[in-house]
Parts: sequence; structure tokens; C-alpha cells
Amino acid sequence: MRLRFLPRAAAALLAAAVLLTACGGGAEPAEAPAPAAGDGPFPVSVEHQYGTTVVPEEPQRVISLGYTDQDAILALGVVPVAIREFTGNQPSATWPWAQDELQGQQPQVLSGEINPEMLAALRPDLIVAVSAGLTREQYDTYSQIAPTVSQPAGFVDYGTPWQDATRLIGAALGRADRAEQLVTDLEARFAAVREEHPEFAGTPAVVAAVSAAGPGTYYVWSSQDGRGRFLTSLGFEIPQRFDELAGESFYAELSIEQLGLLDEAQLVAWIPFPGAENSALEQQPGYSTLRVAQEGRVVNLTDEQAAALSFSTVLSLPSVLDTLPDQFAEALPE
Repeated sequence: MRLRFLPRAAAALLAAAVLLTACGGGAEPAEAPAPAAGDGPFPVSVEHQYGTTVVPEEPQRVISLGYTDQDAILALGVVPVAIREFTGNQPSATWPWAQDELQGQQPQVLSGEINPEMLAALRPDLIVAVSAGLTREQYDTYSQIAPTVSQPAGFVDYGTPWQDATRLIGAALGRADRAEQLVTDLEARFAAVREEHPEFAGTPAVVAAVSAAGPGTYYVWSSQDGRGRFLTSLGFEIPQRFDELAGESFYAELSIEQLGLLDEAQLVAWIPFPGAENSALEQQPGYSTLRVAQEGRVVNLTDEQAAALSFSTVLSLPSVLDTLPDQFAEALPE
């Protein structure tokens, strides 16, 4: 199976993979399953980059508008009535690591351009848009339909850490205690991996890929992105050069002449561009001259690993914690 990715986020969320596919465009609004009881009273107020949103009562019809927000919503025991397609054209826009959390439901899939009429027709009582990269104008428009939660302040667009996203969504759903437990449990798993692999501490590492433009330009994700944060959560360090090149974005774009900068890392996790020809690092001009290539310090991710790392959510990260740390350890020098 090859992933399919949406257009806008080649220079946005996945920055190396996003092509929206039409799935469920004119379907009738899905019926929401009865949610589990929340652990907090309503109304609740949540703060984000555009102010404070008040959720007056426990939401019954939640739209997951952010590209990856469905994972936290599902992990908290709520099945959205609609989920935005991000990558992979999975059933209900939900990857295997989260399928069980659908509780047998089939939310409508939102693909292509999102318009207010489409959202209003779903009769939402909460719109979760933490990973949607909303502008102020979009936020104001969607807020006229239903209480809308944007990303927290202080992060670049599409750069909210999974912990903050989980807590913010948990607060909006009245499940703050449950969200905190999910965060605590997953952080404990990261701590266990760091203890098991002390060799990761301080080792320069990057996640990179061919860019949406194809061979000749490349993405390297910064420490402001979930992929970069996955590495730093294991103890690795993102070379400062890449953060400087990324600036206010969550990724840096390299030219073919700059591909040698990958040698500033001791480990390269490579995401082949799904469905594209010649996207493997081994197929790039100059690959054989790279020190990381000569020393075997390149780890090629599978499609599902790439998607899980690109989602970087409370549900997707456990799946890569089961596999990637050992692959990284094998690629590092003794």
C-alpha cells in the first residue's frame, strides 16, 4: 500500500506528503454515538491562540477539523461525526493504531476544500481545529457555527506538541483528567526508552525526505515539529543548523547542493515520499558521498511508520515507540 497525501500540506502539515482524496463529500451528517461520561463539569472554557472558547455542555457532535486531531479525540473516548482526511486514504480517515477507538462507527470524511456550509450541515456542537492551521478569519467564521478550538499560543502552525494538543482537546471535551493520564502514560514510555538507550542522549539526528517538488529539494523537520520532537524526546538533538534554516516554520527546505548538510547528524530517519518515484535517499544525487550513507546511519521508515511519526499523536506515537528505537540503535556506531 502506498500513501496518498494532501496538496496544501506539502508546504504545511506533513510538508512531504499530503494529497486529499475525495471520500464522503455529500453524505448525510453522521449520527453521533452516545459519548462516555466526561470527568469535568460544563460549561468549560479553553484558551488558545485566538482567545477563549466556552463549551456550554458536553459535546455530542464533534468535528475533527485538524489534520491529526481525531487521534486525541478518539483516545479520550469520543467518536467524531466527521474527520478530516490527512494522509493514506484510510477507512474513516483513521489509521490502524486508532481504528479500535472508532467503536464500530464510520464518521464522515472531510476531504478537499473545507467550507462553512459543509461544516454547518453536520450540525456540530464543537469544532476541534488544533492542527488545522486556522487563520483568524477562519476561526471567526467557524465559531459562528459552533464553539471552535484552535491551537494554543506559542507554537508555529502545525507545531503543537502532542502533550499540549491532548490536554487542550481533553479540556474542551470535559475529559481533562483522562487527557492528563494519557500524557503521563506516554511520557513514561518515552522515559523508559531513554533509559534503555542512553546512547541516544545528545546524538545529532534528523528526520528528512524528498520535498513535494520532487528530487532536487528536500525537507528536514525542525525541533518545532512532531517528527523532530519525537527524536528529542528519545534524547537525540536536532542540529542547530536545521532549526536556523527553518526559522519560524516547522521544517527547513534544502537544495540538492545542501544535501550534504545531513552529515551534521549522526542518524538520519528518512521518509520516502509516498507514491513518488526516486524518493528514497539512496536514489538522490550525491548519496554515496554522504558520511551517514557510507557508515550505514540511515533508517528508512515504512509508510505506516512515516504516517505515525507525521501524526505524532497520543495514539500514533506508541506504534513507532515499539519499532523505531531499536532500528535507530542498530544504525548508530558502537
